[in-house]
Parts: sequence; structure tokens; C-alpha cells
Amino acid sequence: MKNRFVAWLLCLVMLLSVSAVAAAEVNPNQGLGYYPGTSTKGSIAVECSTMSVMNPIKMTYNTELGIARHTQEHLVRLSPVDNQIVPGAAESWTSSPDGLTWTFNLRKDMKWVNSKGEVVGDVTAHDYVFGWRELLNPANAAEYYAYAAVFKNGQAYYDYASGVPGAPEVSIEDVAIKAVDDYTLVCELENVLPYFLQYVKFEVMAPIYEPFYTEVGADVYGTSPDTMLYCGPFYMSDWVLENKITTPKNEHWYDAANVSLGQIEWIKYTDTNAKMNAFQGGEVDLIDVTGEQREMFAAEGFTVSNYVGGYSFYLYCAIDNDRDISNLNLRKAISYALDREQLINTVFKNDSEPSPTFALGIAGVNTETFSEAVLAANGGERLYPANSDEAKAQEYFAKALEELGKTADQIDITFMVSEGTQNELYNQVMQEQLRKVLGIEAKIEVLTITEARARRNAHDYDLFAGGWGPDYNDPMTDLDLWTTTNGNNHTGYSSKKYDALIELAKVETDMVEREQIFVKCEKLIAEDMPIIPIYWRHEDYVVSEKMAEGYARLPFQSYNLIYTKLAE
Repeated sequence: MKNRFVAWLLCLVMLLSVSAVAAAEVNPNQGLGYYPGTSTKGSIAVECSTMSVMNPIKMTYNTELGIARHTQEHLVRLSPVDNQIVPGAAESWTSSPDGLTWTFNLRKDMKWVNSKGEVVGDVTAHDYVFGWRELLNPANAAEYYAYAAVFKNGQAYYDYASGVPGAPEVSIEDVAIKAVDDYTLVCELENVLPYFLQYVKFEVMAPIYEPFYTEVGADVYGTSPDTMLYCGPFYMSDWVLENKITTPKNEHWYDAANVSLGQIEWIKYTDTNAKMNAFQGGEVDLIDVTGEQREMFAAEGFTVSNYVGGYSFYLYCAIDNDRDISNLNLRKAISYALDREQLINTVFKNDSEPSPTFALGIAGVNTETFSEAVLAANGGERLYPANSDEAKAQEYFAKALEELGKTADQIDITFMVSEGTQNELYNQVMQEQLRKVLGIEAKIEVLTITEARARRNAHDYDLFAGGWGPDYNDPMTDLDLWTTTNGNNHTGYSSKKYDALIELAKVETDMVEREQIFVKCEKLIAEDMPIIPIYWRHEDYVVSEKMAEGYARLPFQSYNLIYTKLAE
């Protein structure tokens, strides 16, 4: 077993290296004088698409997780230089020969601060134990609870506490995470995880200071700057709901001497033109840009940066209700009717790719990417077409109409859309493609991201365009989403066969065999279609000339601005 575990660790090093880059970025436009950026000295402003949840254990959206990356300290971090694991709250760590027991030795100079930057207490191992227990607490309905379920007895406790029929009694104290003393944390895993260190760097694995949490209450914690505490390089001082969050530098962070930024403002934009105008007017320093905007910058001689964060975008399908979308043949008809390439060219006008498989950004065992292994196992054929296949779409549609006992004009489908100009156009193009190929008159319902999140979580929708980026470099990060009990499975999909495959992958130590299990999972998703994969996102962005260097946008940490240096 020891030799197998060493092999797994070597494979992890290889996986991490796939996503590495040579260095944190240097601004390619510095000194041009085109877009000098915001005027506040020592501060930057960056775009933020979502900011409705700030309690780390309840987060799911990328930019919210990005804020937590800057305001909370996790046991380890990913380097902005090369994407490798580096010490965070833990100065060092060891694992047992079998890879199941991990011991973390914490720094003794970490502090909790409040929304005024004032010290409230010391950060200790007890705070990580409490935070992880709250993540696992069913009362919190954390969509990422499974991150704490990897510990021995974690899932058993969650099942018992959730009232699963027949689940044996397990207490939270039986879950194998213990603070041996104030600065020593020991945890035991249920199964070996080759990517465990990437687990504990993830933002939902944040510590929580129990006395403060108990005082404000679980339901209130994190709903405003003064109802949460911070232990990262920045803290949250102001939050204008659905508008702006302000995070000044935390002078009490252990590495504050190497942080030159005095403040980061996170500003919400839903309109791409408004965002562009804000950048050009010096109101924001970092924004994502559309393909059309990329061409505008290129024409000016202003370099646009880009990266692939591993984000796969798809349509959620609520299949556990009595609506038309619960019909499998209808979902397959929709998938074949969509012209993914046309959609990208019409809406995004950039280098995004039609999804050949679901997972993106994950390394393969004997191939550069896991997706290549899936395609090879499928005879080189895509699981999802790049262009509309009208013959197949109509073939599946005919079956769906017969099963549903309806005519095409009676099919009831609504695209639920979160606000934003690109989101709305994206859904309008799909609406038109379904009208053209299938004769379906689909409706569109535009909601705020907060409303859409709630409706998605309640499975109160037909189709909802969403996306997922990898949290760690292993196919499990994408594929365990669609297990019956995963908190991020908002489709109602429940397959004993699929669940069994994921459980088998958890204990398989032969990496080649394990990858083939995941290949079967990809194929089963395409067969059962709880989601309809659409495109793999390539992201274009610009930074003002105020940001000189040190910022990073990488897989698994889409925003890392901690060590940003400003132009002098």
C-alpha cells in the first residue's frame, strides 16, 4: 500500500505541473498611457459577477470564492507563480505511510480581525475543526458539504444527521478531525485522496471562530461585514448588496509585510458595455472582455490577456419533476438541435470551444488531458456535436412527442436566465436554434443571480445555463457532481449505476483503471443527460496600467491578487 500511495503522490505532482505557468503576470501594457486605471492610491478595483453569499461554507460561485481566497486563510495555498501547493496556515504537514492520516502544524502568529481590522483572537487548530464541522452540518445546507465528508465517518455522520432512513447513529465527535493542541491538527481520511492538499486549500474549507459564530448565529454569520471575522491578507469592511465589496489590507496577516496593496474593491457588473465604459473611464482595473471588445483593444494596440480556467458550461436540466424536460428523448433532441459553434461565434466571439466532453482542465494519466482519454474510448468521436445535427434532433424529438403525447407547439420549455447582457443573448440564440430545428417556442425568464440560485437549488426550472470549474486537478472534481447526494447536483439526477462508479473510483488505486471508471461516468452522463454540455470557456481580460505585476489568473484560483504590485 505504501508504494501505491507514493505513486499516487508522484501522479499528483504531475497533475499540478500540467496547470503550472512560468511566473505571476507582468502587465504587457504597462507604460502605454492608454488606460491608467483607478485614481485611489494603493488600491485596485476588479469586476465581480456575484456577491450574494460571503459565508465561505455556503459559497459556490467563482467570484465569491475569489473574495474568500483573499479574506480567509486556509491550511495551504496555491502559489500565484507556478500554481503549486505552498504553506498557508500550516507551516508544515506530514502524512502516514498509508496516506490516510494527515498532521498539520499551524503558524502561531495568525489573528482573527473584524470588519474594522481590529484583532479579535488567535487563529488555532480548533477553528479549522469547527469550520469543517459546520461545513458538514446538514442544517447549513452547504452545497460543498462533501469536502468534509472525506474524513473518516464524515459521510456516515452526515447521513445520520440528515435523517437518512436506516443510517447508524454517528456523532460529530466521531468524525476524524481533531485539534491535538492549539496548533496541531490531525485528520484521518475515509479513503486515500491523491489530491487531498488541493482539498484543504479550497475556499469552503475555511476556519471559523466558534465564540463569534455562536454569538451572531449560524443564519446571520457572513450576511454583512460585521457578522463575519477574517484571517486572510484582506478583510471585508463594506458591502453594498449586489453592488460592491471593499476589502482593505489586513495588517495583522502573517505575511502582510509582502502585501503592497492597501485595498481591493470588488464591483458587480451585469452589462458588458457598462463594464467596458467603467474600465475606459478609470473606474475599474480588471475586467473580462467579450470577443468584440477584444478586437477593439487589439485595434488600439492594447494587449488582451487570456487563460483557460477549466470552466465547462452547460444547461442544467431539472429532470425530477413532471415537466416536459424530464423526458430523456426531448433532452437529446435539444442537444442535437443546438449549434454550439454558431452560439460561440454569435455570443462570445472568442476562442471558447464547443464541448466534446463535459470535463475540461483535468490532466490525463497517459494523455495530456482527461478529455482526450474519453474521446479515445469513444472511438475518437465527440460525445456532443459541435454543430446542429438536424436529422438526429428530429429523430429524438419524434420519440419525445410520442412519449409525451404532445405536438411540437405544445412543448413547454423555459430557459431560466441569470441577469446579464451576455447571458440573455446566449439564451436567446439557443431559443432561436430550438425554434428553427424543432419548432419549439421556448420561453425565457430573466432573474437576478440570487433568485436564479434559489430556483436552481429548488429544482424549480426547466433549463438553466450554468458552468463548473475544477476545484482540484482530478476528474473527481467534475464527475462527483452528478451523484445522488452531492450538494451541487441541482438536476435531480439519481443513478445507482453512476453512484456505484464514483464509489469504485474512490477506492481504486491503479490510476489507469481509475481513469477508465471516470470515462464510463462521462459516457453515462451523455447517455442519461442530466446536463447538456455546451462550451468550454476561454477567458479574455484586461488590466489597467496601474497593475504592474504579481497578479495571477490560473486554473483552481481564477483571481489571485494578493501580491499585486502597482506602477510607481
